[in-house]
Amino acid sequence: MHVYSFARLQYMFTEVFGDSPRVKLLDFLADHVDFDYTLSQMQQFTGISRPTLYRLVPELEKNGIVLFTREVGGSRFYRLNVDDPRVASMLQADFSRINEDLAAGRFKEDDAGVTKRRPSTTAGRARTLTGNET
Repeated sequence: MHVYSFARLQYMFTEVFGDSPRVKLLDFLADHVDFDYTLSQMQQFTGISRPTLYRLVPELEKNGIVLFTREVGGSRFYRLNVDDPRVASMLQADFSRINEDLAAGRFKEDDAGVTKRRPSTTAGRARTLTGNET
């Protein structure tokens, strides 16, 4: 299991849903909702192959999950569509779980003074996100 930097809140969805390219991309974009990215930047930050991104991003855009934001010098920029109710629910579930973890003291400060999430079971997070008891 990963230990998470509270400041960056990375990889919360991949912990539950695996590291498929779709989940990795959504996880990355969810951690950076205030920014837009080119496919090259997405590839650099996520490690997802360019051919996969060229297939995946238009699919997510067609479904309203990802939005085209602008074009600069032939590069198209995209971001997570936070106005989509499905995306908003996904983000709300993620932040609710983070608040639960904070309240339960599952974050600690490391030697460098960075607050990190203490490891916990993924089953609890899976129940929170899916509504299913395991």
